[in-house]
Amino acid sequence: MPVSYPFAVPVFLLAGLFFTGMATAGLSGRVDALMQVDKRAFADQGQIEGRGDLLFVDDERRLRSGLSLALRRREGVNETRLYQLFVEKHFPQTLFFEQQLDVSLGRLQRADGLGFYILDGARLHMQGQGLSINAYAGRPGRIEGFRSLSARVLYGVDVHYPLPARAGMGSGTLRLGWQRLIDDRSVDRINAGWHASAAKASVVALLQGTYLPAQRRLENMQAYIEGEVSEKSFARLRFDTYRPSHARLSFRQRFYAHYARNGQMILSGEWHRRLRQDVRGQLRLRRVWRETTQGGYADNGLGISLDASGRRPRGQTWAAQFDHLRLHDDQNTGLYFQYSTALTAKRRSVVSGVVQFQERRLIGHNHVLGLEAQVEQVIRADLYASYFVSFIHNSNLHNEYRVGVRLSYLFDDRSRSLLP
Repeated sequence: MPVSYPFAVPVFLLAGLFFTGMATAGLSGRVDALMQVDKRAFADQGQIEGRGDLLFVDDERRLRSGLSLALRRREGVNETRLYQLFVEKHFPQTLFFEQQLDVSLGRLQRADGLGFYILDGARLHMQGQGLSINAYAGRPGRIEGFRSLSARVLYGVDVHYPLPARAGMGSGTLRLGWQRLIDDRSVDRINAGWHASAAKASVVALLQGTYLPAQRRLENMQAYIEGEVSEKSFARLRFDTYRPSHARLSFRQRFYAHYARNGQMILSGEWHRRLRQDVRGQLRLRRVWRETTQGGYADNGLGISLDASGRRPRGQTWAAQFDHLRLHDDQNTGLYFQYSTALTAKRRSVVSGVVQFQERRLIGHNHVLGLEAQVEQVIRADLYASYFVSFIHNSNLHNEYRVGVRLSYLFDDRSRSLLP
């Protein structure tokens, strides 16, 4: 059997667990096998995928190691993806102010303002007396399906410092960081953040962002302040500069115009209220400035969203949202719903749907009807299957669908180390 064949992942990992994992304390993880057919835009695409995620922990030696990889076959092409392969050593006390130190080497995963990516290199994490320092260096690489990056070298340091409670203010956190990305040229970034709450009033505030010294401009920023209006409600004022973290949006996200693939700025006001013990509602008003292809922000727009969600007896949950956004000549009006329930003690289903009316400069009028259903079946305590299907009908675009099944095996032998 060629190693690039997708089901080699679950077969070899399960075999390794049978012969070694069950006798080795500290091993945990999951193994997945996926088969799906997906049609988006103009292409049909079938896919078979095997994926494994393993974590080994040795508390006596203060050692951790992890492995995440996927092998898939689609359109007659075999692909191998190694997402994580690392070893980490914990030192309970160092010579630097009695700080604890973790040293990680290998292929690591990291998320920050640059996106979600892999880093082939090293990471040092030092913590003690409230202060936390995280330094990293290596070669960054892309992860498909996410906003990510690749370059020759990336290194930097982040510092988190707790702020003590003062008169009128509760405790908080201050974060400062610097990183340098080197590819065709070198780019420095300064990351900063502040989070605090009032000591007596129910008020929370946050401010964070990234500054580019060479360009003398902010790359992104997020700020909000929120507080209780009454015993059953609270309000929030929020400002964001936004870039999607996922290249492929979720079923729900793709139907809302404020989840644009390009950058944007959003100023929003929100009011949340508990209508009943098991029902919550939200009203959101927003102003949007979207990034243009020429650079800068334009296409100012206004939007409104009404949300309601609740829980019914026997674990049933539901959610609904009305959303309207007018952005220059583009306009979206839609209604989204989701309902989740347990069919039996071992079977759970989730049904989602959307109706939307779109007016776009490029496609004209388009009416959308989308449905998605998923059933999760527990086969035994550590093995379950998931079946999913989605269909999107467009009146002025190509229809889209996705059908598939996923088999997942979860295991955790860490408790064996506690046995005599």
